[in-house]
Amino acid sequence: MSDLVHDLSGRARDMNAGLAIFDKSDTLLATNDKQKTIYPFIDYSRAVTFRDIVWECVKHKKFGSDTIYSDPDRWIGYAEDLRRFNRFWQSFTLHSDGRVIQITYERLDDTDGWWYQIRRDVTSNVLENFRSGFDSLISLNGGGVLPQAAQPSFVVRLLDALPYPAALLTPRCQVIDGNPSFASILSRGDGLSLVGGRLCIPDAPTEQAELSKRAAGFFRRRTRTPITLRVSRLDQPSPYFITLSEPPAQSVGSGGPMNGILLLTLVDPDVLPAVSARAVAELLQITGSEAEIALALCSGRSVDEIAEDRGVERRTVYNQVSSILGKTGLRNQAGIVRQVTTICWHFGSRA
Repeated sequence: MSDLVHDLSGRARDMNAGLAIFDKSDTLLATNDKQKTIYPFIDYSRAVTFRDIVWECVKHKKFGSDTIYSDPDRWIGYAEDLRRFNRFWQSFTLHSDGRVIQITYERLDDTDGWWYQIRRDVTSNVLENFRSGFDSLISLNGGGVLPQAAQPSFVVRLLDALPYPAALLTPRCQVIDGNPSFASILSRGDGLSLVGGRLCIPDAPTEQAELSKRAAGFFRRRTRTPITLRVSRLDQPSPYFITLSEPPAQSVGSGGPMNGILLLTLVDPDVLPAVSARAVAELLQITGSEAEIALALCSGRSVDEIAEDRGVERRTVYNQVSSILGKTGLRNQAGIVRQVTTICWHFGSRA
């Protein structure tokens, strides 16, 4: 095991990153000086667990996300679930001092449940590596985690935690990173393709122009609320539902290192786990009729199509959408779609 710790320590040192190695019980086994500098308030002389570190960070207001402070135990449970279901995972997090940190987690092969975290600042050089399709922080285990050579833009693998296809794009629709579900869509050529590193919609010039225009204009808009587009699929009547939004780390503001990157999420209504309108109504605290409207929007139906299906005036549907927005605090139809999609994945039946 000493060779493994030495290898990890060398990689962390080369990128000026913090390193923490844990056992299967989430107890800290080893750390480096950079990690101690990042978290000087941790008492490393005693047995420290991952949970202890998170709680100390909460006490010292280290995180930039209010959701962690509102329910730390739930956040810790979410992190534990990610580690249980993902062998390798990378993500961005925002610290209270405005720094964006890339966190790499990996379970280590041929150990008794060991895992590690490496934390590094997302500098302009690191971001340039993402954009060029190269990242030095790839899986230590190798093999099954590394992408095919024909897909170098998927090395970063920041989005594996999402259950639906997702990618990071530049405003010119260049793909920086995509998760395996997104790569599968591209490999089938089903409604989306990658040409020269740019996301394209084959045989649909009107839709392609719309996607490029929306991506290019996203950061010129006064309010950067999510944009949702319907994209035709090959040989399928129902569309894909594409949403363009900012990744969470972009809340650092226009001067932050994540500026100029879009998060694209793609919903295939045909494979969403089924969830009842009653469940949506209870979770969002809306009426049953409004929940049916929300589910219809999530399935790719337009307001006009929903009105026709229900035999009502389109104004009636618009009024119900406005009521949903007022009750939930969501900002637009794209927000409704993303919220209901999340509910479907977490609470829907997969039978």
